[in-house]
Amino acid sequence: MFIKNLIVPFVLFTSAFAAPAAELEARQSCGPVKLFHAAGTTEIGLGTVGTPLAAALASAVPGATTQAIIYDTTAEYVVTVAAGSAIMAAAVNAAATACPNQRFVLSGYSKGALVVHGVTLSSAVKAKVIAITVFGDPARNINSPFPINSASVDLTPRGGSSSSQNVASFCNTGDVFCWPLGWSLPAHLAYPLDGSIGIAATFIKNKA
Repeated sequence: MFIKNLIVPFVLFTSAFAAPAAELEARQSCGPVKLFHAAGTTEIGLGTVGTPLAAALASAVPGATTQAIIYDTTAEYVVTVAAGSAIMAAAVNAAATACPNQRFVLSGYSKGALVVHGVTLSSAVKAKVIAITVFGDPARNINSPFPINSASVDLTPRGGSSSSQNVASFCNTGDVFCWPLGWSLPAHLAYPLDGSIGIAATFIKNKA
């Protein structure tokens, strides 16, 4: 009985401190910036653009982390895009709760860019989004909105961005999906190797 009387208070004591300790550990693991990237059609994980972008951002902004948005990347562009947008929004909201001081970057390649356009965030969470990068964006020419406050889109980020521009839209000449009357699939596939990734990482770094 004596031992039992000691154990119960001890369990209550350790339980009381377990939750704050876990919360503290989670907060300490929060980096300054988190990238959320949606891959293109038929890609998996971060895809061909998101993978090098995550590496470049980690080098440009120490402590930066990346999360792949896992959604249905099959060649369907209505239902699966809307579902992907909801998944990205949920991921950003979860990060905003877990890491209240963290800032966010949204990114998407090809179909993934459409996912970014469809993200809906509260004004409080949207205020934490510091930059958006899209590559080969099929909605580039139709003025589709972006989930960031005071969106200012740089349509030619290779030429350098102003301090007020917070969206970088990369579109190679002739890209079949984002260039008006585009004809070139190779142009659409070139972003991982044509210097766009380094420019995007610098663009994000300047906003961090």
